Amino acid sequence: MLNLIISPGYAAYSEDQVLVVGADEYFPPYEYIDYNGRAAGFNIDIMNAVAEEMSLNISVQPGPWHEVRNDLESGKIDFISGMFYSEERDEVVNFSEPYISVSHAIFVREGSDISGPEDLKGKEIVVEEGDIMHDYALGLDSSNTIITTHNQSEALLLLASGKYDAALLSKLHGEHLIMQYGIAGIITAGPPLEIREYCVAASANASNLLPVINEGLVIIRNNGKYDEIYKKWFGVFEEREFFLTLINIVIFILLPVIILLAIALIWSVSLRRKLTKTSSELEDELVKQERVKKALQESKDKYEVLFNSLNEGVFLCEYDPVKKSGRIIEVNDTACRRLGYTREEMMGKNLFDITRMLSYDCETLVEKLTKEKNEISYYAEHVRKDRSVFPVHVKARRLTYGGGEYVLQLARDITKEREFGEREAEALKKIEMNLIQLATLNDEIRNPLTVIAGVTDMETKDSRNIILDQVRRIDEIISRLDRSWIESAKIREFLKKHMEINEKDELSEKK
Repeated sequence: MLNLIISPGYAAYSEDQVLVVGADEYFPPYEYIDYNGRAAGFNIDIMNAVAEEMSLNISVQPGPWHEVRNDLESGKIDFISGMFYSEERDEVVNFSEPYISVSHAIFVREGSDISGPEDLKGKEIVVEEGDIMHDYALGLDSSNTIITTHNQSEALLLLASGKYDAALLSKLHGEHLIMQYGIAGIITAGPPLEIREYCVAASANASNLLPVINEGLVIIRNNGKYDEIYKKWFGVFEEREFFLTLINIVIFILLPVIILLAIALIWSVSLRRKLTKTSSELEDELVKQERVKKALQESKDKYEVLFNSLNEGVFLCEYDPVKKSGRIIEVNDTACRRLGYTREEMMGKNLFDITRMLSYDCETLVEKLTKEKNEISYYAEHVRKDRSVFPVHVKARRLTYGGGEYVLQLARDITKEREFGEREAEALKKIEMNLIQLATLNDEIRNPLTVIAGVTDMETKDSRNIILDQVRRIDEIISRLDRSWIESAKIREFLKKHMEINEKDELSEKK
């Protein structure tokens, strides 16, 4: 039995009704007005995708943030496409489920004595009026001076011009502005601040539609539209940051190892020169040497734990575009476990021997890796030692290290993702078969009723009335069954729309 609960807010909504959605006019890449005068950004695309899936008629109206926020609280607009959640704000407006987390940061001029939130006491702090960082600044020490601006770019430019001590902004947005305007001499201080969840905010009048918004957010995550939008606005930066982060982690772990090796070498030379010293002095040096060896081993162990604990399979290969060689020189435990090889068996193998390309061949892959900013992503199949295969999503980046060329590949097993999609399709096909059986049962019940009604003409008057009365009662039951069938058909169409089942698959199932 399939139980479907339709939101009361959605039931009361009319497609002729236009829902007004407010947005910050300048908060790229989340939301802003583009060069054509239209609302654009990650939040706008998410809101439009939800509206399309849930058949909502919306009108996006960007404006200064403090005005947009006041319009929502006063009920002049229905929604805000993106608003950071806080308990204080939750008392005034209502929020959807979060769809992304955003961190904030302290921006200062180079040479500033501010190194974290504890150093903001008594400082002049610039924030956007009505922003979550404005709320945060109001909660700091009362000796601070808070300067508000119409948008975050104005706050950052004031700081860059030499005014005030710090600006509190979204970290990604601030770095975007620094790159866009070519601002020099501005850095972030301390760890990220106030990692907040971004939600759709609703006025009191439109809060009954929040379950519809939440359902739309779930749908676009399941059908892949959310990932497409996320990659459009953040994918390039995220992949670059991911590889840089991995490289930086390796460097920061290996750097202490190199330093410790240098210290060990210096101490070793020093020990040779001090052979003439007393035995007690030599013993002290040996103790220090042992400490260095222990620290060196600990650093090496940390590197191995980090490398082998990654959930993706990691392959470091030689890069030779002429020979199309991908000889593996390093691999983590995750890759070995999934492929069924030992580490020794994997070392020296050609990566293309365990990879079955799907979208393009080896030569095309090497060409794209050479031309497309040294990094690509693609779908393929990995071949296990027992010759079975499983699907993977691979991210590859070309590196130059120690005078050599290498390719770092991270392969994510997407077997469960594909199986989940197939299970969804199978569920809809089963519902379709149930509806066909329901329609057949309907016809099979009506035919005997016609026969019973004809037989009554040959019976006595009392028998005829009794039988006809029973016929009417059965017909009422069938009428209710008809209504249930219509409702089931509506459910089928709704699920087909949002699960995107291919019509050809349905026809083959019916046959």
